[in-house]
Amino acid sequence: MAAKKIGRGLTITGIAGTALSLIAAIVFNDRPGIPSIPILAIEVSVILVLSGIWLVRRETIDEIQPGKQIHRLISQILDFPIITWVLIGFLFVYLLLFLSPVFLNSNLEMNYFTRYIPNLNPIGNDLRVKIDLLRGLLVENQSPYTIGFYPPLTYALFAPLLLIEDDATLYRLFTLFTFFNYCLLTLLLPLKMIARKHFPLALLLFITGLFSYGFQFELERGQYNAFTFLLCMTSIYIFHYHRKHRLLAYLLFSLSVQLKLYPAIFIVMFVDDWRDWKNVIVRFTGIGLFNLGLFFLMGYQVFLDFFRSVTTQIVNPSWIGPWNHSISSFISVAKQDGLGLLSLDTLRTFRHNAEWVEVILILTFILLFASALLIFHLRKETGLDPYLLLTCMIGALILPISYDYTLSLLPVPMLLFLCSIPEMNNPWHRLISILLTVGISITYFSTLIPYNYRPHFLNNLFPALFLILITVTILNFMRYKNGNGHPVAAESASQTAA
Repeated sequence: MAAKKIGRGLTITGIAGTALSLIAAIVFNDRPGIPSIPILAIEVSVILVLSGIWLVRRETIDEIQPGKQIHRLISQILDFPIITWVLIGFLFVYLLLFLSPVFLNSNLEMNYFTRYIPNLNPIGNDLRVKIDLLRGLLVENQSPYTIGFYPPLTYALFAPLLLIEDDATLYRLFTLFTFFNYCLLTLLLPLKMIARKHFPLALLLFITGLFSYGFQFELERGQYNAFTFLLCMTSIYIFHYHRKHRLLAYLLFSLSVQLKLYPAIFIVMFVDDWRDWKNVIVRFTGIGLFNLGLFFLMGYQVFLDFFRSVTTQIVNPSWIGPWNHSISSFISVAKQDGLGLLSLDTLRTFRHNAEWVEVILILTFILLFASALLIFHLRKETGLDPYLLLTCMIGALILPISYDYTLSLLPVPMLLFLCSIPEMNNPWHRLISILLTVGISITYFSTLIPYNYRPHFLNNLFPALFLILITVTILNFMRYKNGNGHPVAAESASQTAA
């Protein structure tokens, strides 16, 4: 069927529809609500007329083949850049969990976020507590491990903060320091590790991260996760991009471990070739012994106090709630009301077997983590593996006691992962990859929203983080089976060398 014939048909249909709609509007003008339908019909008819005129005035009269056109349209959609699918995920969450409760609520008023963070007054509680513990340790020789559980070197590194006596001034300076570190971590450092075509994606994750619930929580508490992870990521960057300065990489990594223990899981990123297992073992052993020695920096007794405090947190974790996305916190929260998803009988069964469920979740993570290591080894590719990096990040978030302010660390591993998703040759694999990308984007952007503005069953973000982990594992397996895609570091290094 020629395009001109279709155009004439649309034009005639549109004109007829417009005429009938006008007649209906006149006839039913006295009936409330009825004129709205003819007006809508007129608008649709006008669109048909304009479409028909456009087709009639085309210079060519190519035959329209519906099957071929649909196939071409699908191919074009599948070839959209990765930022398209990520943006779709962001907009979905933005409309559902931000725009709707703030502007589209049933109260017909702007319901701006209040108490969306379990904020404490005065602000900067964690920073003030650390300063009090520092003062007790250095001035009064009191152990900081009555309530603290950070490594001993942390207190040595933060000792200069005692020079700032005014708490308000200290908090303001520390907030600016955290903001500066976050910019370095989330924008400047990743831009040195990704291709130029992915810069818009980096900007999207950076900007949305600035407004995220996790980062605002980080600032409210006076935490320093951004600084800690900046040290960790910088060390990984130096290891893969500047081989001559690897000793500096090991030092920065050790400092990050001494500030917060969770960066220790990223030690597996200090591998560029698993086949060189002897050097890998030597490297891991050296880093491990160095950090063990640093634990004794303030003496044997302080180390014992630190060890008891950490052990207590592992065995009997505190600060359980929806704002804590660790496995143990999720189990404790789920035991209260089953997240509103379980019947009373099922909830009783869950409570009875909660410890086993926790063990199963931990073993599942270990299995998925091991699979990421195995795939990295089997692919025999050197360089930074962003799939393994994101897997480590999820582990750092869900294994220890982890408040939602650590969610501010997700953008960097997520960005490097999204930039490394390869183009699948098989159309079905490409479609699956797109669907998983949209899913992981929706899940990630949901972590930017405060817990009390998410549905009740998503108050605790452990399920979302675990879903990201599973999706990453599936895409990693697809990448391995397709035999394509390269570690970020390898690609960037080649560009640098060129």
